[in-house]
Amino acid sequence: MRTWQVHEYGEPDEVLRLVETEAPEPGHGEISIRVAAVSLNLPDVFLCRGVYPLQPQLPLIPGLEVVGVVTAVGEGARTPVGSRVMAVTAFLSGHGGFADQTLAQDHTVYRVPDEMSDIEASAFLIPFQTAYVGLVQRGQLRAGETLLVHGGAGGTGSAAIQLGRALGASVIATAGGGQKAQVCHELGAEVAIDYNAEDFPQAVKQATGGRGADVIYDPVGGDVFDRSLKCIASEGRILAVGFASGGFSDASTLNAVLGNYSVVGVFVGAYDHEFLSRAHEELLKLYTEGRIRPLIRRQVSFDDIPRALADLANRRVVGKVVAKL
Repeated sequence: MRTWQVHEYGEPDEVLRLVETEAPEPGHGEISIRVAAVSLNLPDVFLCRGVYPLQPQLPLIPGLEVVGVVTAVGEGARTPVGSRVMAVTAFLSGHGGFADQTLAQDHTVYRVPDEMSDIEASAFLIPFQTAYVGLVQRGQLRAGETLLVHGGAGGTGSAAIQLGRALGASVIATAGGGQKAQVCHELGAEVAIDYNAEDFPQAVKQATGGRGADVIYDPVGGDVFDRSLKCIASEGRILAVGFASGGFSDASTLNAVLGNYSVVGVFVGAYDHEFLSRAHEELLKLYTEGRIRPLIRRQVSFDDIPRALADLANRRVVGKVVAKL
């Protein structure tokens, strides 16, 4: 089978090598999936660079998020052969989705409704589960509150905008450039801030009458997190979701006390399959109602994965990029 492998760390278009390998056999609790489509994510870039917090040993195959058909199951796995599923791959053991065939733990596999295409299914799971855990479980976002979403034109941010609107929040989003800000408007953000053109803390304070945002969804980290603390409301919750900027911030407990706000970590991996399955069904209901959709503006071939991942790394992408096999 074809696989894009990393044998040394570096930029995606420099270190990904096309290699022919034998299809992996599922172990205990694992399933084998014939990949129909794979979504490209920023963590795939970090895997290539060797800087992801959950970093497998070399050689590795990136690709966290796939859709496909189950071809074999290991002992203890309950997903039937022939099932069409979306899944988080077993990338930690080196078996990611940039391949014709991949492995996944049975507890990271979820059903795909008939009306959902392979392209949408490959880009649905991680962004919307992360948004659900962040906004519903950890952020306790309530109808009528103001939600600020950073990176609103990206895969994770675009999901948070849509879910926030579905939950009844008033949404403000930030993005880099006028075109990306317009995308945020199209997704439902009432205010979209081009952070290249204006100071977003000041813009958020102005949009909220000086109060600030009740919940801040931050998949960027670093300086963006620090600056967000200038526009968080009293009793607000800032959600530390990711580190697209390349690093997390060291939050000050003194500032949290004086500002009367909470810093809340968001990690989907902390939740069991039962909880995430319930969340998945709630998200699919919103999908069926037409209230949420993965933002996909680019589809590429399997051969174009390294180039597309380089574009993602260099912020030349709106929404999600999906490779169709």
